[in-house]
Amino acid sequence: MNRRTAFAIGAAAVVAAAALSIPALAHRTAPEAAPPPGNGWVLAFSDDFSGTTVDSAQWTDRSSAEADDGHGNKDNDQLEWNQAANCTVSGGELDLTARREAFTAPSGTTYDWTSCLLSSSYAFQYGYVEERAVLPAQQGFWPALWTWQAQGVEVPVETDAYEFYSSNPHELDLTQHSDGYTCRWRPGFDPAAGWHTYGVAIEPTGTVWYVDGVAVCRTGATSTGMTNIITNLAVHAPQPPAATVTTAVKRVDYIRAWQRS
Repeated sequence: MNRRTAFAIGAAAVVAAAALSIPALAHRTAPEAAPPPGNGWVLAFSDDFSGTTVDSAQWTDRSSAEADDGHGNKDNDQLEWNQAANCTVSGGELDLTARREAFTAPSGTTYDWTSCLLSSSYAFQYGYVEERAVLPAQQGFWPALWTWQAQGVEVPVETDAYEFYSSNPHELDLTQHSDGYTCRWRPGFDPAAGWHTYGVAIEPTGTVWYVDGVAVCRTGATSTGMTNIITNLAVHAPQPPAATVTTAVKRVDYIRAWQRS
């Protein structure tokens, strides 16, 4: 989610992208918590959003990844102020809603949009994280699932399970920031047209990204410290929404994390 990235892409990722064309899933009910590929995985964190509000024991609406008391980051090409009110839970689904509305932060900084970011209380260094989501179709939005350094970690630690710039709907950015590696992967589907799973396995031997359970990119670099899980919907300043667009939603069915036993 942080934009300090040098870009690269492996040939294997290109082959995988060409081979993968999976139709959108028709239902939103969370499937059983199937473990990621490989052996020895144990479910360590799960939120299927089956209640009526965001579970405050599992999530907070701010992060040290953001400026402005953890809620906004205009220096990172973001137009939004993130607040809990823009994350709602209903019908087994979390909706992160970006709204075009003026907001003045306690710092005095003004924003033209509000949205929502959730950071998990769960922290880990190595494991597999997955989100099942429908991403916004309107141009100008920047949803992501990523990990960010946990409290007490002194150096930047970040892995992006995915970033999606809705102005470029044919590409996902999958990044391991410890070495600046980004795989710009082209899905064979429209991420706004149906439910898909986006996951990343972060292990001592490297990082592997998965879409709909299929490995699409990998690097030998890995996380260098403890991190929390972040899901958010940013508003992208370099390619902002059209003046006629007033709202957009990222829909999330579940977020889960596993660790090796």
